Amino acid sequence: MLFRSLYVPGGVGVQMTPRSLVWVDRKGHEKPINAPLHDYLTPRLSPDGTRLVLQLLDPNNLDLWIWDLKREQLRRLTFSPGADGLPLWSPDGRRIIFNSDRAQPGVRNLYGQAADGTGTVDRLTTNANPQFPSSITPDGTFVVGFQGSSRAAQVVLFPLASPAGRAGPGLSPLANSSQAGSSGQTLFDGAWPEFSPDGRYLAYQSDESGRIEVYVRPFPQVNSGLWQISMAGGTRPAWARSGRELFYLDESNTLTAVPVQTSGSTFSAGTPAKVFDTKYATPFPPRNYDVSPDGQRFLMVKDHPAPAQTGTPVSMILVQSWTEELKRLVPVR
Repeated sequence: MLFRSLYVPGGVGVQMTPRSLVWVDRKGHEKPINAPLHDYLTPRLSPDGTRLVLQLLDPNNLDLWIWDLKREQLRRLTFSPGADGLPLWSPDGRRIIFNSDRAQPGVRNLYGQAADGTGTVDRLTTNANPQFPSSITPDGTFVVGFQGSSRAAQVVLFPLASPAGRAGPGLSPLANSSQAGSSGQTLFDGAWPEFSPDGRYLAYQSDESGRIEVYVRPFPQVNSGLWQISMAGGTRPAWARSGRELFYLDESNTLTAVPVQTSGSTFSAGTPAKVFDTKYATPFPPRNYDVSPDGQRFLMVKDHPAPAQTGTPVSMILVQSWTEELKRLVPVR
């Protein structure tokens, strides 16, 4: 058998995609945010709308950074050699919940850290299954996310309160090792769940019909109702903070809005309508946009052309029969 190996020589960095952050109104008009170009991912607005937490990919690592919209300052939040991602704000804006593989490469568990960078980083779960957080209950007692791939996944609820149900200031670490080692409570099949602002409903995506669509279920009785929201494909749902609209991306990457009613005894949804075509970055499965507190603007990530390459071109080396070459270089004694 002929063995081949393909590798990139050491010292060569990963090519990053320069991206900017922009506001886009309901008519599709852009307003740039004065943040430097970086490889931004998954921006999330703070509860008061003054800050962003986002993933920033550099040639060496994936960390969380915070952009202050008023001061126009970018500050690094995490410094672990592991990959940190999928950040969420606690309801009071004091803590960031995220996933990381800092304890074991490839195994992503949940962690929490003060948004101002003070104090320690708390590990919230310990499990061999990679865990992907996507939303927090309004009272800060649960994180909902999923385990598995985004197409074949199970929505899971992770408790963040003490056994007595007290959530403490912001979000507290799980109270004991038995809770921290659990896989959470499996709710149903799906991915990227999002709590409604009143905490009574969960929007999520699922391919149970053969195509990925957006659905809504009641919470916590998740099996007592089911409503399909998108009709021609839909992913990455997000709620307006008023609770009166639900947004998602359709199959053509169009931002779509659906009027919804969550205040009564039953849920109801109107007809999906186009907001604007998203000529914006959707680099990987999580939601890469967010909604302003008033629901009139959308925070988007915009790709920019990569700068001309000025250094040595990246080369890849193909080695055939590398096991024989290894024997030559490291002879057996």
